[in-house]
Amino acid sequence: MRVVTTEIVIVGGGAAGCYAALSLNRRGIKSLIVCKGMVGKSGASLFAGNLVISGRLLGNTEANARNTAEFLIKYHNQFLIDQNWARDCGQWIEKVYYAELEEAGLYLRRDDAGNVVTNPGKIRSVAANIQGNSGVPFMDLRRKQIIKARVPHLEETVATALLRRSDGSVGGVFCLNHLTGEYTVVVAQAVIMATGYSDRLYARSTGTREMSADGIAMAWRAGATLVNMEMQWWHTNDVAHPPAWQRIQIYPNPILGSEKSARMVNSLGEEFFNQQQDDPLAFGPYTLQLKALARQVRAGKARYEGGYYAGFDNCTAAEVEAYTTYAKAYHQLGLRFPEQLLETAVTAHYRQGGIDVDTATMRSSVPGLYVAGGLGGHSNGLIALATYDGKVVADGVAGDLSNLSDGPPVEQEIALECGRLDALRNSAGMGMSPIKVKEKVRALMWDKVGIEKTTANMNSALDDLAAIRRDWLPNMRIANRTQSVNYEWLDAIDVVNMVDACELIIHSSLERKESRGPFFRHDFPLTDNGKWLVANVLKKSGNGMRFEKRPYAQPLFKPDFETRDNLEVAW
Repeated sequence: MRVVTTEIVIVGGGAAGCYAALSLNRRGIKSLIVCKGMVGKSGASLFAGNLVISGRLLGNTEANARNTAEFLIKYHNQFLIDQNWARDCGQWIEKVYYAELEEAGLYLRRDDAGNVVTNPGKIRSVAANIQGNSGVPFMDLRRKQIIKARVPHLEETVATALLRRSDGSVGGVFCLNHLTGEYTVVVAQAVIMATGYSDRLYARSTGTREMSADGIAMAWRAGATLVNMEMQWWHTNDVAHPPAWQRIQIYPNPILGSEKSARMVNSLGEEFFNQQQDDPLAFGPYTLQLKALARQVRAGKARYEGGYYAGFDNCTAAEVEAYTTYAKAYHQLGLRFPEQLLETAVTAHYRQGGIDVDTATMRSSVPGLYVAGGLGGHSNGLIALATYDGKVVADGVAGDLSNLSDGPPVEQEIALECGRLDALRNSAGMGMSPIKVKEKVRALMWDKVGIEKTTANMNSALDDLAAIRRDWLPNMRIANRTQSVNYEWLDAIDVVNMVDACELIIHSSLERKESRGPFFRHDFPLTDNGKWLVANVLKKSGNGMRFEKRPYAQPLFKPDFETRDNLEVAW
């Protein structure tokens, strides 16, 4: 086991983690990135489809700027957001973010006249360099910047535990290089967790294999407060078959450079969502698409796993292929484009909830632990927002640095984590392999804690998870005992985190007694702004947990009703 010392350790190499490291580097503060995959090459940031235009960029009017703020607060977060943070974030995106990207050489798609191509409507976006694939060049740029700045980074290295000092503050992380099998203890004055979303918890998911809720589980075990863990977002139009293609989207969002978009039809061939008729101003297509699909499912005309279709038969091939990747799936499956439609299905996308933070500094409730990006519970999605978090957390840590403890982690915590990981690798039980346990967890989350939830199903899922924790986790069968390139071992580490996180998600889902945005409860179908326009705060209490409600201030936008059937709410 080796020991590495730095001022700040950043866990995660996506948009938030990379920008935090670059911001600290400019201040002369030493940081080290620990990345489960490759910096800039794994996780949610890689899959960004496009970049929302904020404020008055690219000719946006005052009305456009206000619409973008409303989109973020109302349609993207269902009012469960610090509106002052949202305003500050939008201003930074407008004044700093895009200017930095263009100066660094990120190519925004332009037409033959040299104008940046956008979609029509009140909420506009751009692509770098093609809609549906902006995350790749964006994260390639960040990776190059990290290498050029000589920011140290440990890749193919999973952080498995936060290490605390004797005063209870966080002072480092325990890591495993899953290629070499080497343990590393990183000692630091503070830890920035930027592990992204936890959406690889369902049978269908947009997440990469790295996204097994490690950040949620580690932070919870260290005593961090969580918030709104129940608020899960969904893609409604990812390819249904083959399963390996479930992140490929046939999304009926506005297309760059066109007045049209894909349309959705049910199993009877009836159109049930068309952007131009149902949401022409492009305020909140994700939730509106999901609600439109829910009506079809309840009518027996679709299933969340398929049985409905999407495509561009209302468009010409040229207008789709000019600036988007959306035709690629049709061509690879040998379908006629754009005449034929593809069967589509829902996948779990990013999670709105996460670790509770002070949005001015990104401090968590645990001293020494900071959070940025999708792991935080303060906002939902978008690569620009995650990048802004990287800036804010760097500012917060820099301001706190002189007051942070610099003592070493407790040796007993290091020894306990060594023992835990060794025991997982040497597991010789007679049960399932770790990957099979993962599949079991994902299946029960999809079946019982999926789009439409009931109290009975969620309680049943808790019973199932308790049985997995009791009977399957201690009895996992790992055939490979080697330390190097042992993905069974990594799966075993992952599945423990998944079970911890899934239990927290279910408890939080049971606590929120309403439906809101993409959160559907059959037994509580109303959106209840009177009682539930609040942060659903989850805290440790002894060996258990307790919930608190914390109201959200509404200085900029307010709902115009107290209660309403969620399927009838336009956000």
